[in-house]
Amino acid sequence: MILKIVFLFFLAADALDIHPRTKTKGPAQLADRENIDYWMEKGMEELNKAKETKPNENLAKNIILFVGDGMSLPTVSAARIFKGQFFSESGTMEATPKYSFILGQTYSVSSMVPDSASTASAMFSGIKTVSWTMGFDSHIVDGDPSSVANATAVKTILDWAQEAGMATGFITNTRATHATPGALYAKSADRDWECDSEMPSDAKDLKDIARQMMENNPGKDTDIILGGGLAPFVNYDLIDEEQKTRFDYALEYWNCHRDDNRNLLDEWQAEHTNGAIIFNKTQLLSDTLLEADKVRGFFAWTYMPYEDQLNASSSAPNLEEMTRAAVQFLESKGGDKGYFLMVEGGKIDHAHHGSEASRALRETIGLDRAVASAVDLVNTEETLIMVTADHSHTLAIGGYNDRFADITREVQQPGHSASHASDGDRYTIMTYGNGAGFKENRAEVDEDYELYIQRGPVPEESLDYEYKFPSSAPLSSETHGGDDVGIWAIGPMSHYFHSVHEQSYIAHVMSYAACVGPHSNQERCTAGRDGWSSK
Repeated sequence: MILKIVFLFFLAADALDIHPRTKTKGPAQLADRENIDYWMEKGMEELNKAKETKPNENLAKNIILFVGDGMSLPTVSAARIFKGQFFSESGTMEATPKYSFILGQTYSVSSMVPDSASTASAMFSGIKTVSWTMGFDSHIVDGDPSSVANATAVKTILDWAQEAGMATGFITNTRATHATPGALYAKSADRDWECDSEMPSDAKDLKDIARQMMENNPGKDTDIILGGGLAPFVNYDLIDEEQKTRFDYALEYWNCHRDDNRNLLDEWQAEHTNGAIIFNKTQLLSDTLLEADKVRGFFAWTYMPYEDQLNASSSAPNLEEMTRAAVQFLESKGGDKGYFLMVEGGKIDHAHHGSEASRALRETIGLDRAVASAVDLVNTEETLIMVTADHSHTLAIGGYNDRFADITREVQQPGHSASHASDGDRYTIMTYGNGAGFKENRAEVDEDYELYIQRGPVPEESLDYEYKFPSSAPLSSETHGGDDVGIWAIGPMSHYFHSVHEQSYIAHVMSYAACVGPHSNQERCTAGRDGWSSK
């Protein structure tokens, strides 16, 4: 069956063909359409789709894991509405029961509300660990280099895939050395040790994360790596003057650099004469890319731009373009052995930290498009695709809104009149539990000299990506949340995602589905990947 997917996480139903600012319909206009027959037919349609669902117990020749960093369930719900209002001509969301859906518990060994390094480690290795660390068991101590001696390093799906002969790759729109991608290949007591200049004096005997990526397995044997984060690999002074124009260093300054006077990219290129190091979208989309043995792509000095900052003339690619290029590259390299690919939509998290909810939703749509491009390119009878988040955020959707109120603006009551809080001010549909939006409030004194808080203004136009949504507690950076996240899956053994699971369970399913790593000795895998057949 050919799958048409608009957004595989969006399991809610029809958003209708109504844009909140261009068309309006009220309950009276909808009554004729959404009558008893409509809902009965809709229910039967969904039941019939569900009845067609059959477990796929094939070997997972290929695995693609999408990680929406910070993509909480409210983020998914809001992005579904957002997409229908602003990014779809019909405004509809297509759901398919072929996608399994469960909840994942995200706490780390040390924290109720975790960070991205520990959660990524759990997803990739099947072992939960201490927050702010990666690649070790729970004996590691955050920020303590000496604790490495007492901790046990763990292998990840990247190791397991390479040991089975699969081609491998990972993509991020953050940095290739950042917490989520770093957890695939690095062992570090501190996620921030991305370059040697960030290493403490008592950790000089340990390799920084950038060196581990270039010099140690499984990082060095990864076939394709795409993302931002050139800085940890070079001493900026070693870059030729003409090469410095690749990135606007002044505007995206990040003082992570090499103190050892090494250029890790030049060293990698010397060892990989048929390897490609690329720096822009033109090089990424070139037909000659498939001729390279391995690819390293760095499209920014630090983080890559937000989706709303990119356009057709941008030198940096978007997540969809990177995903499509990586899948095509790995399809050509994996052959009968298959491949593993991790794709991180990392800037959902960054936008949330800045209390920029509209921007976070735009980033989620970017991940949506990346997922759609992968599904379009692969055969899900032999490819396990999973979409999840590493952790949540404090975003909430509230207010008794008109059904078609613009989600990026204020609460609208039925009839599209602004709704006011008890203080007489309008308030936004989306809010945060904490964050920078609080500072938009200001203290005022009334005529009786009573001090009160005057809340900040609501957005005056749709899609104000830099508007900071209100929060109840003042923080310079909004925090992660501790609630469960969604896990969506399709393909071989996707039906094994069937209830609330530990986040670390994801790695175990990947191992079992692909017959790699710790579960490759299971009965279904006794013939090995080459001789496997369904029973």
